[in-house]
Amino acid sequence: MKDFMVHQVRTLAALTEISKLFSSSLDYTDVAKQALHLLSDILDLERGTLLMPTPDRKYLTIKASVGFPPEEIRTAVYEIGVDFVGKVYSNGIPMALPDNEEVTGIPTPRENADEFNLYRIGFIAVPVMLDERCVGVLTAHRTSRSTTMVDEDIRVMKIVASLLSQTLRIAEMVREENSRLVQENKELHLELEERYHPENMIADSSPMAKMLDMVRRVAGTDAIILLRGESGTGKSLLARTIHYSSGRKRGPFVVVNCAALPATLIESELFGHEKGAFTGAFSQRLGRFESADGGTLFLDEIGELPPETQAKLLRVIQDGTFERVGSSKTLTVDTRLICATNSDLEAMTREKRFREDLYYRLMVVPIQIPPLRNRKEDILPLCSFFLKKFTAKYGKRVSISREVMEFLEGYHWPGNVRELENTIERTVVLAGGETLTPRDIPILETLAAIPAEAPARPAPIVSPGIVTFGPMQGRNRERQPYERVPLREKDIREAMHNAGGIQTHAARMLGVSLRQLRYALNRFHIEAAEFKY
Repeated sequence: MKDFMVHQVRTLAALTEISKLFSSSLDYTDVAKQALHLLSDILDLERGTLLMPTPDRKYLTIKASVGFPPEEIRTAVYEIGVDFVGKVYSNGIPMALPDNEEVTGIPTPRENADEFNLYRIGFIAVPVMLDERCVGVLTAHRTSRSTTMVDEDIRVMKIVASLLSQTLRIAEMVREENSRLVQENKELHLELEERYHPENMIADSSPMAKMLDMVRRVAGTDAIILLRGESGTGKSLLARTIHYSSGRKRGPFVVVNCAALPATLIESELFGHEKGAFTGAFSQRLGRFESADGGTLFLDEIGELPPETQAKLLRVIQDGTFERVGSSKTLTVDTRLICATNSDLEAMTREKRFREDLYYRLMVVPIQIPPLRNRKEDILPLCSFFLKKFTAKYGKRVSISREVMEFLEGYHWPGNVRELENTIERTVVLAGGETLTPRDIPILETLAAIPAEAPARPAPIVSPGIVTFGPMQGRNRERQPYERVPLREKDIREAMHNAGGIQTHAARMLGVSLRQLRYALNRFHIEAAEFKY
């Protein structure tokens, strides 16, 4: 009775320690090996193994063991359904032998065979079941010194096998999830490569075609690129296109907007910091350069970088090394740099607000992105693209009339592509019908008040009875460059009457463009046909 109670205490202690192991790691081979060690140290079970099937499910091999030499672990193979442990796997039933001298197919270290014979060691094999299917076999040798019944040792082995099966389940789920994520990541990269391919960019105009030709030539290199252009021209989109057209396309693409970060945090954001480097640094943090290692770092609004950070950036560009804030350890990164700005870096350099040496390091490959007003041929394709995008997004069927398209093509677009995109989205959201005319676009009255060559400025409120346009040729040659010419309904009707309904002649008489005249006709609901002779 005393021996039984002692064994029960030892068994409980062993199972407690083993359960801790299974909750501490998802590496089932390491956990199984430690569990077998505990069985050997605390109980009378020695030299155990975890056997699992080969991919073709014809044989069992040792995945974890205690008491077996490395060479024997690599060469030990047991046929499923034939060898002793193979039958335990195929039947899914625990089996025990009092003596293994005459039985083949049992994992027994050959170099210790004489020692095993002295102790008359028995053998236990227990299947590891997962969702009613056998996924492995747990084995152990039982010494003749054991004071417990065989079925008691089998019960302990079954508990260990059950704990192990749960670890295998989680490991299997993690493996499947990782496989799914790897596949999704691969598909995402392929999608991004296709989406941000230079050929997919709308570039019907000559300036854009020349710019994309430059992009194709430099994308495959690691040269520093400086994208220059007005706000809203698509510098961020172009940076992504360069990245996904380069040899680093499978690496990370990290974006930092230098204008959006306080000067006190920009250095930590770029280069990282150590724990305790400053107030609030509760843990170590990797900087964006480290995060972009092997890929591309895009620094938007580079002109907003503080002078003290410019010096540190120059060092990274020159030799690829830096230190985290609060650390003296030098780190090395392999990161391609793409920068963007709409600032006048030349003026900033002359005024000592931007380092001259950094300026020349960034000007390896400068690429100028043309504003939308200089690429008129791209406006209509962009309108069609955005219209398709937002009608699908909001579930509407909307088309834009020819008059609207002509007006959009003739507008100055101080906000460039971003303004055009927002205009189309707002139009689709507020659309009340399927075919839109100028009257259906609430912003057009405001847009018309801005001259075609005038710089961006707040749009004036237009009186319902007057449509105003920028100056053209004709009767208003003497006006100042940006003085607006009021067109009244009476003047329009008089010109249309004198021109016999020919809009081109009427526009010349009024000193406006044909597009502006057509907009005014729509605004006042004037039909050209009523003036035909």
